[in-house]
Amino acid sequence: MVRPTLICPCTGAAVVIGWMIAAASGALAAGPDCTPLDLPVERVVEAPTQYVEFCVRHPAACVMSGPSEVPYTPALRRVLAEVNAAVNAEVRFIPDIEWRGEEEHWDFPLAGCGDCEDFALEKRERLAARGVPRAAMTMAIVHHRTEMFPHVVLLVATTQGTLALDNLHDNILCWNAIPFNYEARERPDGLWTRFDQQAWTSGPP
Repeated sequence: MVRPTLICPCTGAAVVIGWMIAAASGALAAGPDCTPLDLPVERVVEAPTQYVEFCVRHPAACVMSGPSEVPYTPALRRVLAEVNAAVNAEVRFIPDIEWRGEEEHWDFPLAGCGDCEDFALEKRERLAARGVPRAAMTMAIVHHRTEMFPHVVLLVATTQGTLALDNLHDNILCWNAIPFNYEARERPDGLWTRFDQQAWTSGPP
């Protein structure tokens, strides 16, 4: 039987719907096996140009203040779940090239539309308004391990591991419980860490 597919909400690539089903049945948040994201580093680099341009337009949104790790509590779990689900429901995915006329444009959703990095930036802004320290919330550029499409998620560093907020599903999962290879991650000091891609495998398991 042919497995059903859907259009990836970030890239237009075909994605096996089985991932969405698996995510929907996964844990709501960090479990006993969740750990801080700690991968081999290739180098530390400047922020991506599109993110720098976003910060010029919205400087307050890029001030990474507060502690770089937040205590994991039921209250935090509830706030993360509420914000993740709300943004996913409220924002309609449209690729930048169709909506803004640019191949890549990082910003908050415009008129209820945006793509994956816009979802992540909006979630961080709402979480910051609810008291989550900005330094504990970082953007990450990833690639799907088998479908190979690029994507952006928001990571939240907690005392029980690094959690990922994704526009592909509403669950809050540990960074290593989602099928992505991590290319780069924002640091609280404004620089970005590029990870050694030889640490990853791609293609069918």
